Amino acid sequence: MSQFKILATLAVLSVTTCGLAARAEEGAAAPDDHAGHDHAGHEPHDHAGSNSAKAGANESVIAYLTRKSDEAFHQGDYDRVIGLNKAVLALDPSDVQAYGDIAWLLWSTERGEEAVQMIERGLKANPNDWEMWEEAGKHYDFQKKWSMSLTAYTRAVQLIPKEEDSQMVRRRLAHAAEKSGDLTTSVATWQALVTDFPNEPVNKNNLARVEKARDAAATATPAATDQ
Repeated sequence: MSQFKILATLAVLSVTTCGLAARAEEGAAAPDDHAGHDHAGHEPHDHAGSNSAKAGANESVIAYLTRKSDEAFHQGDYDRVIGLNKAVLALDPSDVQAYGDIAWLLWSTERGEEAVQMIERGLKANPNDWEMWEEAGKHYDFQKKWSMSLTAYTRAVQLIPKEEDSQMVRRRLAHAAEKSGDLTTSVATWQALVTDFPNEPVNKNNLARVEKARDAAATATPAATDQ
């Protein structure tokens, strides 16, 4: 039996014994949609620098698991999707989208704490990956953990390479700051976005809105203190 077939068999057995054994009781609420996640493809990571046969076989297995995960999602078998993505992570712990998809499905099926644990696992495995921190921020947003999402987005912005388009993650940072009550950081972030992207009306509109909220809060604070 080829190495690919051996690895594929082991991965599927792992999913069957681990992922499906942990299936939630039947009838649990299923997510209505999959917005925000491109489930169509965890493209296999480029294992640059590794010439071993094992690395090449792992990439092939990941492609297989990804395809089966997509099929399971469209069949509504969400626990199998989770199991298959866990098998992907066993082969490639740097697959940010796999952490995100697992966490999203856990959260959507009312397993929020498990979702947070999965995100924390991803951060531990990829502490210097800006996309992992952005993924963490999005999932903390889902659970309205605004201070945690602010921390995650801040770290993502610190790590994102200069050649990457940082506008979206910085917008998320600004929104998280606002929702966590840090209007100063929110205003400063929108101001920087307006400077860097002067032709984007979304940034200007949000800056005006948050500045108004900040000024209103500053005006209300003395009155509250006098009471």
